Amino acid sequence: MCINTESIIQVLSNYLQHFDLSEQEQDLLRSWLLESGANEDLFDDISNEAKWIHDCPPNIPHDLAGSLQRIRARLIENSES
Repeated sequence: MCINTESIIQVLSNYLQHFDLSEQEQDLLRSWLLESGANEDLFDDISNEAKWIHDCPPNIPHDLAGSLQRIRARLIENSES
């Protein structure tokens, strides 16, 4: 099963904002994590907030929009690999 990019971005956005994930969102997140090691690596990166901020490129803001921009780029990069 291939998870829709926009769906997982919304779940990851909620996660980054420390919102409680619904059961459906939790299921989607689990399924997405099981799809690939690259997904697990991305989730590990965003879960370590200090490292995520530290590794942020200088041309990207350190806010939610910047994080979502980086997540989208990683998802595209991972899908092309």
